[in-house]
Amino acid sequence: MAKTLAKKEKDEVRKCSSFIPHPSSFILFGYLLVFFAVLVFSTIEVASQYLQREQNVSVLDISLLRFGIGGIFLIIVALVRTPNFLFIIKKDVWKLALLGLLGTTTLSLCYHRSLMLTSSMIGGAIFSINPAIVALIFLISRVEKPSCPKIIGIMLGIACVYITNKGAQAHEPEFPEYLAGNLFMIAAVLAWSFYFFLVRDYIKKYSALVVSSIVVFSGSIGLMVAIPLLRFLGWSGSMTFYRILTPVGWVLICYLGVVTVGIGYYWLYTGLARTGVSNGMMLFFIKPGMVALLAYLLQHQPLSPLIWFGIILAAASIVIVGIKKNRS
Repeated sequence: MAKTLAKKEKDEVRKCSSFIPHPSSFILFGYLLVFFAVLVFSTIEVASQYLQREQNVSVLDISLLRFGIGGIFLIIVALVRTPNFLFIIKKDVWKLALLGLLGTTTLSLCYHRSLMLTSSMIGGAIFSINPAIVALIFLISRVEKPSCPKIIGIMLGIACVYITNKGAQAHEPEFPEYLAGNLFMIAAVLAWSFYFFLVRDYIKKYSALVVSSIVVFSGSIGLMVAIPLLRFLGWSGSMTFYRILTPVGWVLICYLGVVTVGIGYYWLYTGLARTGVSNGMMLFFIKPGMVALLAYLLQHQPLSPLIWFGIILAAASIVIVGIKKNRS
């Protein structure tokens, strides 16, 4: 009887898993999904800063609403598509919940706090360094073997962030505390990068929808616990959104929750399950260009030559690594 139950559980996990051998076209579609995820992620900085500055919404409220709505959306979709998914992953559900505290709670608090202190353009540029950090973690841990194109791509990505940040000098009058904001964004990058290194096996073992729903939902619960405590650190103004949000503000909040978290995370996890975490994350190097263009068009933030040069370096790093993968 026990053997029968164990076999049934393994069959359910196999059905739930999204990691099976696929042809190159399947992997290419994975890169496309990651690209679309990066595209919607590039709108987060601009939308969040609009809510903070024009709607006077607290950074804590944005974090809580964004991941709370996104987590509920993902859980509902997961229950509809795989009603017994909690039974399938019962052995790993608490591990994924703990990873949610790193990949959602810590990430969100540092990320949105950064956007209070620095420009969306610079914040987006710093966050896009995460492919380099992920690749370095994979190389140091010997999960991947070092290659010349990969190392060059990492170096170009780091140079992209450095040069783009030099362009922050034009933003200093508007963001006098941009250095502290940049440090918070670096903390967000470290949390995001280590999270994806740790969650990579679960993405292979289970479906992208199941993993993302548990991680985001548990992370949103972590935010509910952390936010009241962080008010003692001077991060005031939380839990006031219901009094100040306008209809436009609610539309942006729903967009941040459903699209950038719910749909965006699903695209990202599904894409990474096909491309591999280290390879797929390289597409995040294009994020500075997307954020810079949106900030220029919507917020009229200047585009300095240094920022454009950083964007070119980011594109070059992706092309170099991409050529190597295609040859392989």
